[in-house]
Amino acid sequence: MSIGRQPFEAIWNGLGLAAWLVDANTLQILQANEAAERLVGRRVADMAGLPILELAATPEDQIFWSQPAAGVAAGIHSHTWVRNLRSQALVPVDRRVLALHAPAHAGTVQCLLLTMQDRSEHEASRLELESLLSELRATLDSAVDGVLTCNLHGQMRAFNHRLAEIWQLPHELLLQRNDVAIWAHMESQVLDRDAYRANQAEIAREPMRASANILQLRNGLTVEQRSAPQLVQGRPAGRVYTFRDITRDTRLQADLRLAARVFESSLDAIFIADGRNAIVRINPACEKLLGAAARGVLGQAVSTLFAKGMGARSFMPLVQQGWAQQGFWEGELQLRQGDAGGCSVHLSWVALSDAEGGEAQSIGFLRDLTQQHAAKQRIEQLAYRDALTGLPNGLLLGERVAAAIEASSASGDSFAILFLDLDRFKIVNDSLGHPFGDRVLKLVAERLQGCLRQSDMLCRLGGDEFVIYLHGADAGIAEGVARRMLDEMQSPFMLDGMGFSIQCSIGVSMFPNDGASLDDLIKQADTAMYQVKERGRGSYGFYQPQMNANLLSRMKLEHAMRQALGLGHMAVHYQPQVDMATGRIVGAEALTRWTDPEFGVVSPGTFIALAEESGFIVTLGAWVMEQAIKEAAHWMSCGTPLVVSVNVSALEFRQAGFVERITGLLARYGLPAQQLELELTESVLLNDAQEMEQVLAALTRLGLRLAIDDFGTGYSSLAYLKKLAIHRLKIDRTFVSGLPADEGDSAIVKAVVSMGRALGFSVVAEGVETQAQRLALQSMGCEYYQGYLCAPALAAAEFRSRIGVQALEQKRSVKRAPCRSRASKR
Repeated sequence: MSIGRQPFEAIWNGLGLAAWLVDANTLQILQANEAAERLVGRRVADMAGLPILELAATPEDQIFWSQPAAGVAAGIHSHTWVRNLRSQALVPVDRRVLALHAPAHAGTVQCLLLTMQDRSEHEASRLELESLLSELRATLDSAVDGVLTCNLHGQMRAFNHRLAEIWQLPHELLLQRNDVAIWAHMESQVLDRDAYRANQAEIAREPMRASANILQLRNGLTVEQRSAPQLVQGRPAGRVYTFRDITRDTRLQADLRLAARVFESSLDAIFIADGRNAIVRINPACEKLLGAAARGVLGQAVSTLFAKGMGARSFMPLVQQGWAQQGFWEGELQLRQGDAGGCSVHLSWVALSDAEGGEAQSIGFLRDLTQQHAAKQRIEQLAYRDALTGLPNGLLLGERVAAAIEASSASGDSFAILFLDLDRFKIVNDSLGHPFGDRVLKLVAERLQGCLRQSDMLCRLGGDEFVIYLHGADAGIAEGVARRMLDEMQSPFMLDGMGFSIQCSIGVSMFPNDGASLDDLIKQADTAMYQVKERGRGSYGFYQPQMNANLLSRMKLEHAMRQALGLGHMAVHYQPQVDMATGRIVGAEALTRWTDPEFGVVSPGTFIALAEESGFIVTLGAWVMEQAIKEAAHWMSCGTPLVVSVNVSALEFRQAGFVERITGLLARYGLPAQQLELELTESVLLNDAQEMEQVLAALTRLGLRLAIDDFGTGYSSLAYLKKLAIHRLKIDRTFVSGLPADEGDSAIVKAVVSMGRALGFSVVAEGVETQAQRLALQSMGCEYYQGYLCAPALAAAEFRSRIGVQALEQKRSVKRAPCRSRASKR
């Protein structure tokens, strides 16, 4: 069916993407849409016939469009820049080039489709983020106080430039951090080392204790050291030290002139009070901080500066106690600022004595904590939110569930925990990239959030795993929410003009029946979700106690599998591969068989999947490879050389030294490389394609044969068939089982055979069980088969006997042939 000119024009100009059709031979623009006109500032009519190089604004684009036609036809997807002719501005874009093939000539590139997506807003956001990060770093290093953070064991996490200045840290300690040396240097700079060590020891003994003291340094500075615990979930995780140089403040009494200059120019808000604690003077910074409240403040009691919550009765006794013990008091208060409301401030109030030792005056230092509180709030928000989706993270979920559990002790209410995992999401990341996958996760989070009430909570644990807290929910409500989420996820997703589907599996656990803590409930819901995946994914399930027993059985099976090789419970069997035309065995596939004393005969479909999931497939695959090469060498030494095929998993294929290991095995057993064939799945070839291409090239140079196993069941791509040195395609048994009656299976098999022959590959059909299937395959041009029609996988000794009989029959037929020839002559 063809689309008329007018509907095509409407669709073409309605695209949100700027698009051009380019002649593949002349690289001239055939057609552009209205979005392209807006992007590059050229009229659509003016672009027709224009060389595409006219749009190339970067060296990368010029190189791309200047390469041979085959390279251009291979396409590209990258970020680049394009110039707008009207504004002369360079616009950042996401650029794609796709080859369009002529309908009547498959494989012939007729024209190219060039699309560009404006990334100006994305680029501006990125620059703004970088600017904000730079400002945050500059703020820390511009702080007036020296700041030092460390863990409970005294190991330093960070400090700013101001701290290095105050303590005059040697240059070598700044180039190469040495915590022990820095602590020792700081102790060496204090005049009263004994008092300093005693204070540090007291801090170590009482991690929840906040402290403040004045230090006299050898360099003449007087430093106010404040130490406070750093709390995580209410527990001490470290300490924060701040060091303020108060040298000028403490010299006020000794030098009145200097004190006056310091008072007037100080960035800190300062007030002076008399012996009755009435304000007699404020500096400009204090006047600015007080705002309208600064009018008429002189003569008023210091306590009137602060909100009623800290009145004179509760406030002044604490100050008097601090003066008596340490000579100063400090704390956080709410400052009144007239009609403007108020702000939080840190007050350091120092008592000054007269010649007789009596209390003569006092000086107060106020520091606005507005920005500090805002930063703290921002830090808390980051601590409790998932950076990607903005959803609550595990910490916030833990607090919410802990509160629900505490409340349930009085009310007896229940709630539900749902553990949701996206099925096969790794394919999205591997095929389209992690940035694309992150954007998909945001869309998923939005959809899931829309299925919940305000009292519920959706949390992203990490990766593609989500946990949902359903407030006050029983089993019926939990089931309804799970169904809603599954239904919502069934609707197609659209991103960058591409439609795709995301499926999920959900496990449900109920409080208090399935667990008394969040960890238990998540564990049980995860177990239920795992069972859903075992049953085929895309559904939901409630936790049942029997599930843990199944997991225990699975753990026992995995343990037995890991012991099986050493105990001799595993063996390699060989399934014959047969020539369709002659019926002769021409090769064999090496297959692992496991018979366990406890579990009996374990199906390969069970233990191979378990081995891949647990990573044991690397060890198992290496053992099978060595056994197969050793057996093939034995066949050759007996005068019956056959090609042995060995399956290689994706995990094993990615192991470092894989090629070297095979080379060593071939040399050790004296097997020619052409007698070994590696069977690879399509997923191995598609993941990390460039790296895989290099490994496959190295294997091909050795002379090994390469086959694609289960072709057509994965993400089949003609691109890798063309680029990689493949020798054979194996048709999966799922397509063979329906032959010859099933028309769909027949069409697929015929297409694979035709494609294989066109590319110069041999084709093997798996799972051939009937003579009718063999005849159908032979009529389609399939050259080889394996399956029960010939034989199942045979033990090594039985297979040797089978090929020995074949060799003997072949010798007899050779001897008989001359007799027939002589008889014909007579």
